Amino acid sequence: MDVEKIWDNRNYTTQARQIISAIQNFPENSKIILVVRHSHVKLKRLKDLDYKLTPIGREIARKFGEKLPIVRPIRLFHSRLNRCQETAEKILAGFEEIGGNGEMKGEFSPLYDIGTTPEFMLNEFKHYNPFQFFYRWMAGLYPVDKITPLQGYCQNAATLIWNKLNSAPERGIDIHISHDLHVLALRLGWFGFPLGKKWISYIGGLALVFNKDHILVSDIERSISIEFPYWWKRE
Repeated sequence: MDVEKIWDNRNYTTQARQIISAIQNFPENSKIILVVRHSHVKLKRLKDLDYKLTPIGREIARKFGEKLPIVRPIRLFHSRLNRCQETAEKILAGFEEIGGNGEMKGEFSPLYDIGTTPEFMLNEFKHYNPFQFFYRWMAGLYPVDKITPLQGYCQNAATLIWNKLNSAPERGIDIHISHDLHVLALRLGWFGFPLGKKWISYIGGLALVFNKDHILVSDIERSISIEFPYWWKRE
């Protein structure tokens, strides 16, 4: 298995490579937040919600860690599902192999919990594909006792994820490993980025830095300076 060749050439590693490039372009003394999807998996059955990474998924996550800048300490937060925990563990292993300083922080609720149940999600996916489900959630077509409205989830997640950065080490990177649906929701609810034509690929997602009056965001389709959401109250 030529992991370096896979990293450099496969389509499903493009977004991960974009994140590494974005980190290099952020201000030197900034603290960075990454919110990314887990690494490569092979889903066999819809009901298998807690499947693990493939062998290449583990190696690509390790390679991602090796590509991170050694001068920036990292902290890793993950969804409670195996594929996200494995991704965090392999990223940390790769980063430590190059001499980086990292800390595993463990499970973090906004990276999994969107205010619903697995049973509800599985039932909806029997009738709608992920795009259709996302649009229905965005449009508010589900009762609040079944799932938290998308914007409510995004604002709650911002409070939890963004404020974590206050305790990050200087020049640190907080890496939050979640799921494609969650990353899509956050990029829309935080910054108004539409779904577009691209799904969230493995270890793809958002990289962001807070400045005094704006946020620098590197997304799967753009890098942009954007104002803070009106609802955000910085601590």
